Amino acid sequence: MLRGLHWAGILFGAGTGLVVALSLFALLGVIATNVVAQVLIQFIAFLAAGYVAGRFSLINGTLAGGIASLVLLFVLAVLTIAAGAAANVFGLLFLGLLAIGGGSAGAEFAEKKRRT
Repeated sequence: MLRGLHWAGILFGAGTGLVVALSLFALLGVIATNVVAQVLIQFIAFLAAGYVAGRFSLINGTLAGGIASLVLLFVLAVLTIAAGAAANVFGLLFLGLLAIGGGSAGAEFAEKKRRT
């Protein structure tokens, strides 16, 4: 099942989501000091990563979107921990579930666009 995935599309989706997340954090850094705004920005980035990965994947687009968002979560977590923030296990689990849901939803949007 994992062999049939388009890994270049998954990595491109994760990269796109990273650019979206960093751009939104840079633009809304002063405004996004509360946790709800930060989670919303990350959810938008997960949607973007899933959408791009879903557009590049001809089969298993939903799975590719979820994996792209998980790759993005891993990169964001490593960058956050490297910046000196403390790792919260429950927060990472919550963001992991949000990543799977957001990436899969983004891939489903891509599937609907492809069908029309």
